[in-house]
Amino acid sequence: MADGNNALNATLQNESTLTQIASKHNILPQNLVNWKNIFLANAEIAVESSKAVKEYKEGSVMVQST
Repeated sequence: MADGNNALNATLQNESTLTQIASKHNILPQNLVNWKNIFLANAEIAVESSKAVKEYKEGSVMVQST
């Protein structure tokens, strides 16, 4: 998966076109698009992990209570 991480990093940094990055890392361009969208949708977890953990724990408590 290290190659996938390198490809995602290159995609996020706009180092080349998606097609060029995908070809270099032997990955389908659509996979890069999907990974980028997933990463960006969950970026808050990476940036503010304590807030994400707190919200997760609060959600777990609510689920266990019901």
